Amino acid sequence: MDCDLNEWQCATAVQLRFNDIDTLGHVNNSVYFELFDLGKTDYFTRAAGDSIDWEQIPIMLVNVNCDFMAQTRYHEPLEVVTRLERIGNSSITLLQALRNSATGEVKSLCRSTSVYLDLTTSTPTTVPDHWRAALTSLS
Repeated sequence: MDCDLNEWQCATAVQLRFNDIDTLGHVNNSVYFELFDLGKTDYFTRAAGDSIDWEQIPIMLVNVNCDFMAQTRYHEPLEVVTRLERIGNSSITLLQALRNSATGEVKSLCRSTSVYLDLTTSTPTTVPDHWRAALTSLS
């Protein structure tokens, strides 16, 4: 994935748990997606403000791709950095990186696309203007 590491909009410190580590002493690959979800939650909360009502944000993940670049060890200081890559008619694409917050070494890059849904029909619908403004305001 091609990205400019100087354009991140949201940095979220993350803490690993004992069960995140496999028998080789590094973070299990399935855990990265949980860490990226923490970053998404923080990103959307910063965009919408503390009064965010998660039941009123009808987005559904439709695609996620992850490139693993370096092993992540238990005692490393970590953060997930997130930025808006694109807003389409009904989709939102985020680019995220898990990196060592002390050295800046990127451990993994993730690109995810979510679709904004009409809750009554469960079909994609246009991302509302207030969400477009909130998400782009972080850039």
